Amino acid sequence: MMNRTRRGAARVSITWIIVVMIAFFASLAMVFVFDGELEVEKKKVVTAIEAKQSADTKYDAEVDYGRQLSKLLGWYDKTLASPHTIVAEAEEGLTQFKDAFNNNEASVTDMQSMIKRAGEERNALIAEVRTLKAQVEGMKGEIAAGAASLATISSEKESEIQRLRGQISDDTQAAADTVDGLESQLADARATAQETLRQLTAKSGEVGTIKQQSRDRDAVYTTRLETMTRRLAWSREPERADGQILDVSEKLGLAYINLGKSNRLYGGMRFSIVDGRTGDNTVKAYCEVLNVMDGMSEVKIVDVRDPFDPPTAGDVIFNPLYDPTGLRNAVLLGRFTGTYNKAELRALLEGININAQARLDKTTDYLIVGAEMYTDADGEPLDDPLQPSDSPIYKEAQAMGVRIVPLKLVTDYFRKSN
Repeated sequence: MMNRTRRGAARVSITWIIVVMIAFFASLAMVFVFDGELEVEKKKVVTAIEAKQSADTKYDAEVDYGRQLSKLLGWYDKTLASPHTIVAEAEEGLTQFKDAFNNNEASVTDMQSMIKRAGEERNALIAEVRTLKAQVEGMKGEIAAGAASLATISSEKESEIQRLRGQISDDTQAAADTVDGLESQLADARATAQETLRQLTAKSGEVGTIKQQSRDRDAVYTTRLETMTRRLAWSREPERADGQILDVSEKLGLAYINLGKSNRLYGGMRFSIVDGRTGDNTVKAYCEVLNVMDGMSEVKIVDVRDPFDPPTAGDVIFNPLYDPTGLRNAVLLGRFTGTYNKAELRALLEGININAQARLDKTTDYLIVGAEMYTDADGEPLDDPLQPSDSPIYKEAQAMGVRIVPLKLVTDYFRKSN
């Protein structure tokens, strides 16, 4: 009995050991199972935490982007920590923006298209401003050119005034000299008449011869007196006009005359302008030839005497030496320097159909007188300068009734062309 009892107890102990071992291994297996699930759960938790952190980062980035966008666009509440653009105010701002640029295009629906359109408008305005600035600069240049032209005209006017004053002084002196000459000639004539009377009384037998001589001398003296009178009347123009004004531009100070290349006209020639309708011989102005064409010429109007009676179309022009219709003869007396030397003067006279003769004869029309001479007719030097009016040729021309022309008159009516 005891042996059975012990064997039974041994079997129970082994059974418990087996059970305990099974339970241990089962627990150990469960522990391994639970440890694996725990690791999985831990990984899930880590993944969830990382996902949350990533989401938080994205959220923060989106919030920061929205903040930056709102600050860039405006129309947000600046008192909020995280500003957001107020859509209604942004739409109102877009409308105001479009109104400011007067732009109602349907394609402009957002700020991007509006900014692009505004940039195009700005570029167009910049181009327009540049164009306007260029126009302003051009106008400034025109104003400067006008001012320079006005200054030039004023200078020319002042020079012309000074020239005219000098001319008046010269004419006055010439007139005084002429009067003195006439008085001297008159005294000579009286002395000659007295001598003639004495001879008539002393030589009664030669009455007929003396009377003839007296008549001849009277003719000479009359011719001289008429010649001197003509010298004093140079300011009066001939009765026959040389040409006519066709058209006048008062703003430009230019006119056109009915003389051209076929009339032996050239640049620099001057004419006086007289009213051709009323018969009044008062000189209204002078004109200077600028451009010679086939049937007409362009002239510059100078020295207008009365601004309220300027030259007009139909007025006539005069030049005392100009006559292209016939050949005339002239003799040069004196020294020629300055504006025209003797060779240039001969060429000028040839250009207006006047032949320069070597000596005075009955075919001579003009005696053109220059400055005082320092040599005689043979080219020998003189101790004192000889005035042309004191030379025998001058006195012979007076006696023959040749028209005496001072060189100054030639230079006044015939300017050198540039």
